[in-house]
Amino acid sequence: METNLDKALKQRLLGAVILAALLVILVPEWLDGAGHKSRYPQTIEMREKPVFQPMQEIMQGSSNQADNKNSAAEPKVNSKKHSTIKAWALQVGSFKDKINAHNLKDRLMVKGFPAYVDTLKSPDKTIYRVRIGPELDRSRLEKLKKKVLESEKLKAMIVNHP
Repeated sequence: METNLDKALKQRLLGAVILAALLVILVPEWLDGAGHKSRYPQTIEMREKPVFQPMQEIMQGSSNQADNKNSAAEPKVNSKKHSTIKAWALQVGSFKDKINAHNLKDRLMVKGFPAYVDTLKSPDKTIYRVRIGPELDRSRLEKLKKKVLESEKLKAMIVNHP
C-alpha cells in the first residue's frame, strides 16, 4: 500500500525528470549563439512611401547609360532623342492651387495608386494636374480608370505621358 508521502515523492520525481528533459532539449537551442538572424537570414526594408520615377526620367536614364559607354570614343552632343515608346497616364484632377493638387496626390498614394503632380506653366497661370501612372499598357489604365471611379468617385481621363 502506497502512502501519500510516496505519491508526492513520485510526482516530484516525475516533474523533475520532465523538467530536466525539457531543459536538455531547449537550452542548447536557445543558447546556440545563432539567434534570430540564423533562422531568418533575409531582412527586408520597406520605404515609408513608395517612390515612382516619371517615365521621362526613366527614358533619359537609359539613353544616358548608352551615352556613358560611348563617351570615351565620341564627344557628347546635346541632341534630344525621340522615343518610339508610347506611355499613358490617368489624369484625375486639375487644380490652380498647388496644395489641393498635392493633397489629392497624397490621398491617392495612401490608397496605393502611383500618383504624381504634373505642373503646367504658362506666362499668366500655373495648373497642377494630378495623374496616376505612367503605364505602357493602355488597357491596364482603362481598368484602373473604372477602379478610381468606383473607389474614389473621381472621373478620370487617359492622357499621353509625358
